[in-house]
Amino acid sequence: MSVHAFPISRELPAIRSVAIAIARLPSDEAAKLWRETAVHLLSVAIERGQSANDARTEVRRFFDAVQAALAA
Repeated sequence: MSVHAFPISRELPAIRSVAIAIARLPSDEAAKLWRETAVHLLSVAIERGQSANDARTEVRRFFDAVQAALAA
């Protein structure tokens, strides 16, 4: 049996939290926050057992979800 981690890109509270934080910051600070968040999420995904490529894909999906939350 194999265990699959819950996708980071579907963790709605985290998506909402990041979207709210980014929306409140000036663009340069929002970009810095996003970079720091992306690095953290990449390490979390890898710790959960994803390959580096799968982890990067998951971080991109998370970013897409944040963008959708900002647009809503």
